[in-house]
Amino acid sequence: MSSGLLISVLVGGLGVGGAVGYVAGTGTAGKSAGSSAASSGPDTAWFTYDGKTYTTSSLPPQVQTNLYQAEMETYNQKIAVVREFAVRLALAQEQKKFTSVDKLPAIEELLPATQVPDDAAKAFFEANKDKIPPGTTYEQLAPRIKELLGNETRAKTFEETWQKLTTGNKLTLLVKEPAAPVVNVPIAGFPSKGSKSDKNVVVEISDYLCPHCQEVQPDMKKLMDANKDVKFVQINFALRPDKLSGAIIEGAFCAGKQGDESFWKFHDTAFSKSWGSFADEYDIAKVKPIAEAAGIKIPDWEACMKTEEPKQFVNKTKDVVNALGVTGTPTFYLNNKRLNIHRPDELAAVVQAGLVK
Repeated sequence: MSSGLLISVLVGGLGVGGAVGYVAGTGTAGKSAGSSAASSGPDTAWFTYDGKTYTTSSLPPQVQTNLYQAEMETYNQKIAVVREFAVRLALAQEQKKFTSVDKLPAIEELLPATQVPDDAAKAFFEANKDKIPPGTTYEQLAPRIKELLGNETRAKTFEETWQKLTTGNKLTLLVKEPAAPVVNVPIAGFPSKGSKSDKNVVVEISDYLCPHCQEVQPDMKKLMDANKDVKFVQINFALRPDKLSGAIIEGAFCAGKQGDESFWKFHDTAFSKSWGSFADEYDIAKVKPIAEAAGIKIPDWEACMKTEEPKQFVNKTKDVVNALGVTGTPTFYLNNKRLNIHRPDELAAVVQAGLVK
């Protein structure tokens, strides 16, 4: 878990179970028999009306996506149960605590939380002061920092155990991940980078204040740098258009009015650190430092921000994203097929597997 995401957990009040579950419940599912990044699921027939049969492919993209999300939620819940049981089984045998499958020790006993010393907790607090609300003291957060850092170590150990099981051919999942629908993602009018060809197009839908979006950006930049023959399209989707979230995306739009290079400079700068939170009010004054740090021509940028054009762009983008059925960020598409990314470090491998050669 990145420090930015961990801070959002600390401040937002998410319990320890949620922090551990992010890794244990939604981590990579390992090797799944017969699974393929390019496979397509059956065209399920859902209902008939007035003599016509409606199948998955005949439904609007929004409905197809909602069905896929429902299937993925069920799949991930089931896999989380299976993953925990498999790790408990393996660790119980390794630690010679196994008696029978119905009497396995709890995961907390097999993976005890690490005790975090004061100096480590204080170092984390000092390193992330800019992400913590003003006035919050170390003493206020110390218990939760220690708790979450300790359980983060437990989660890493869990994932390492799972990886060892799946890569060592001891464990193979026999369930197939639901196939994502192929929909038409309208990319015209959105900033792009890389190849001019549409042979391979990666679309990222993200919000600059989204912790998971911030977490995946280093991997996204590496992917861009390593694949100059791929077109990368950025769709900025404001989760809170009336708040700072919307203001920063408007700022990116106005930066883009000065050219693609200016947009990407603003984009990279906006993701370079945390500039606020979803709770922050709409405030152009808080966005201006991003434009300044990115080297944008401020007089032209300020003139653009005073018009209705950036707000119209944010609203238009919301309609585009809503029509696709996307409700969260980050969301990725490759050649109009939604990608299922469990962890940031999976991004490159999933994209590479789906590229058209």
